Amino acid sequence: MSIVRRLASSFLWVGCLAGPASATANLGGIVTALSGSGQCSDTHSVPGTTAQDSFALSAATACAGGSAGGAVHADAATGTGGLSGHATGSSAIAGSSQVAAQLQYMDQWRIDVPAGTAIGKIGIPVVLTIEGFVAPGSVSGFNRYFDYALAVRDLYSAPIPDPPFHAMFGTYGSVTATGTFRETVTGFVNFNYYGPGAALPTMAEVTMTLGMPGLQEGLVDFGHTASIALVLPPGYAAYTSSGLLLDFAPPVPEPGSLAMLLAGAGVVALAARRRRLLIRAAN
Repeated sequence: MSIVRRLASSFLWVGCLAGPASATANLGGIVTALSGSGQCSDTHSVPGTTAQDSFALSAATACAGGSAGGAVHADAATGTGGLSGHATGSSAIAGSSQVAAQLQYMDQWRIDVPAGTAIGKIGIPVVLTIEGFVAPGSVSGFNRYFDYALAVRDLYSAPIPDPPFHAMFGTYGSVTATGTFRETVTGFVNFNYYGPGAALPTMAEVTMTLGMPGLQEGLVDFGHTASIALVLPPGYAAYTSSGLLLDFAPPVPEPGSLAMLLAGAGVVALAARRRRLLIRAAN
């Protein structure tokens, strides 16, 4: 099992234990910079279980003809995070400098629905975006420059098939080539709505893990481009676990893709309404 898969799995397990009582998002990470073949170093870390709504961390070092530095950040109110790093080794020793970084982000979002919404499943479009740049000539000691794992799930459902959508949607992978990288993945998550005044609210658990395993030369910039967004229908609103109103900033799907997502949601809603009418007529 890859590092990204293990991290994503552990995040979901911790999230199940955390429950809806969490006061703020869990944000943390680590940045380590080395130069001069280890003669100089700088490391800063914050546990991934730290409760906070925003987070930023950086490290930098330079000596013996080399330098390295990196930074990570996350913002719970926008569902975004990122990391970046640079390394330049001495001319005599290739790879004498190195930077590594990791971001861990987990939160639980409350979704408010309009009055009169029928009890049952609500299919909401999800957009996951990763965008960044790896400079030509960059060298990684791990055959990859950047790892990512993003996921959204209904907090009270197991991540198993739940036609026509699922209780969980996510993406993971690695960037192994230099140049510009962009991935926008769209899907749906079925959320449970238990009705007005119910003991259980409609809740989404979101997780994001980003990593730069070990850049030895060059530049990796994924600093502001990982995002998790819900495409909420009119009248809906989403809040972080600390009560901040979520502001889902661009990028969002292209108009054609967004239209297809919303059309799919409309078809499912219409089918559900027809089923309810048939049940009422039969009774």
